[in-house]
Amino acid sequence: MKVLLVWTGIAVGIFFLCMSVSGKVGAVGIDWGWPHDPDLRDVRMRPVLAAAIVGFALSAAGVTLQALLRNPLADPYVLGISSGSTVGVMAWLLATSTMFAAGGETLQGAAAWLAAAGQSLPAVIGAMLTCVIVFALARSRLGGGGGIQPVTLLLVGAVVSSMNAALLMVLNSLAPHGLRADIGTFLLGSISESVLSWRMLIVAASVLLAGFVPTLLSAAALNIGVLSDTEATSLGINVQRLRVLCFVCASVMTGGAILLSGPIGFVGLICPHICRRLKWIGGADHRTLLISAPLCGAAFLMLANSAVNVAITLKMGQFPVGVVTALCGGPFFLYLLKRSAR
Repeated sequence: MKVLLVWTGIAVGIFFLCMSVSGKVGAVGIDWGWPHDPDLRDVRMRPVLAAAIVGFALSAAGVTLQALLRNPLADPYVLGISSGSTVGVMAWLLATSTMFAAGGETLQGAAAWLAAAGQSLPAVIGAMLTCVIVFALARSRLGGGGGIQPVTLLLVGAVVSSMNAALLMVLNSLAPHGLRADIGTFLLGSISESVLSWRMLIVAASVLLAGFVPTLLSAAALNIGVLSDTEATSLGINVQRLRVLCFVCASVMTGGAILLSGPIGFVGLICPHICRRLKWIGGADHRTLLISAPLCGAAFLMLANSAVNVAITLKMGQFPVGVVTALCGGPFFLYLLKRSAR
């Protein structure tokens, strides 16, 4: 309960902080204060909530994958699962580009909900296929068994991620005028209120909950699942069923994040490790880690996205939030890799 209260308080406090920061209209500078105008509040709230959903989903997926693979370097972005989910979304956009071209932003009713919700299934399928491929290829290097060597996981994930990036470029070029003019920025991960709607937020949050709730209910089993297959089985855990559940739930949560932002890196790597080290409000017990790490991820990505908006306002450059997470996560990943090798 203490972990839930502390991290919820941190996340809510950062939410109000991010909602209270904006650029001055017509000038370079920062305004502080809660937006009382309904239109302004709506413009600010959509990207802040989207960042919270994405950070929550990626961190929860990171915890799940690290337990599943018994590997501290597991992360949806590092393993190429995020890019695989993005391939699914882009394939859906290409397949439905003609259907929704005439409606554009004026789609109403069922068509609008289909445009927002229809991406969720291919996003989850793309993540799930990539997850299975990476696990199968990395595990075969050891001829079976339990854990996976960090370097093997890294190499397989990098190759699969590169292949997914190539597929994304091909899919984007197949549309007459391109599916996205900002494909380079999209591949780095971006959260923009111009492409977000309340429908997308509701769909993404629903997909996130569909993957998170079963994972949270299996937290006690994950504590045992990090042991070897033989030890876990002897303690009454059905390892294969737990593994399938982790695959599916991690893919579903990653798909929910991709719907809003594209592939954002290292959030699922940084936040779980931070929470494991903060013993008094975290720890390695998955019953608390699956609460602290997702809320930490939500807070982290809300701050990162607000930092990007402030930088744009101060004319310090325009870049996606994935750049900030990569600059934070890259050195952190190298540190973990070095420590794991040692």
